Amino acid sequence: MKKLLFFLFASATLLLTGCFETTQEITLNEDGSGTLSSTNNMSAVIPLVKQMGGKDAEKMDEEVLDSTIALSTKADSIENLTAEEKKLLNKGTMRMNMNLKEDKFLTTTKFSFASPAEIVKCTMLTAKIMTNAMKGQMADIPGMGDMPPASSFDDYFITSFSKGVLVKTLNKEKYAGAENDEYLKSLKEAAGMGIPVTSEYIINLPHPAKKAEGKNVKLSEDKKTVTIKADIDDFFDDPAKMEFRIEY
Repeated sequence: MKKLLFFLFASATLLLTGCFETTQEITLNEDGSGTLSSTNNMSAVIPLVKQMGGKDAEKMDEEVLDSTIALSTKADSIENLTAEEKKLLNKGTMRMNMNLKEDKFLTTTKFSFASPAEIVKCTMLTAKIMTNAMKGQMADIPGMGDMPPASSFDDYFITSFSKGVLVKTLNKEKYAGAENDEYLKSLKEAAGMGIPVTSEYIINLPHPAKKAEGKNVKLSEDKKTVTIKADIDDFFDDPAKMEFRIEY
C-alpha cells in the first residue's frame, strides 16, 4: 500500500506539475546563528490521490505517517553534493507528516546555521533534497522525461543575508525570461484550477527591526517578526511583492 501511495502522490504531483504551499521560517539569534525551517504543504493533492486510488481509496484513510530522519543518513544518495553541502546536511533533519483521513501531507526540512550567510546555502540545499526525493519516487512513471525541469520563485531573486541586514531583490536580467519557464507557467495553470501556489517567509529577529521595507512586508507589533507572503500571480504580475529589506 505504501508503495502504491508514493506512486500515486508522485503521479498526482506530475499531473498538477507541483501544487504546493511553501513556508520558510528563519529564527535568528543575537550572534547571527539560528535555524531555517522549510515546509512544503502538498495537502491539496490528496483528493486527487484518492480519486486515482480507485478501489483502494477507502484503505488510504488508514494511512498515517509522522517520521523524522537525520539528513546526514541521505548524503550518499543525493547527487553532486559539495563538501560544504555535506557539512550543512549533517545539521539537518526532514520530517514527513501524512494523514490521509485528514487530507494532510507536509514535508519539513530543518537546518541550523552558524551565520546568516549560510541561510541561502541551506535554502538551495533544501531544493536539491526535495528534487532528489521526488526524482526517486517518479523514476518509474511514464512520461517523466517530458516534464519541464523544476524551478522556484527564488531562482529569479538575489538574496543577500548578513548579520543585521536581510535583503531579497529581483534579478531583473533573469526575470526577463521568466515567461519561458514552463514549470512555473504550469504552476500558474494549476492555481487557475484552485490549487494554492504560495510562498511565505517568516523571519524571527533577535530584537526589534530598525527597518522593514517591501510591498508585502508585515511587521508584528513588537517588530521582532517579519512576514512576507505572495503567490504565483504576484510572481508574474508584480514580482516586487516578493522583495524585502530588513535591518535589525
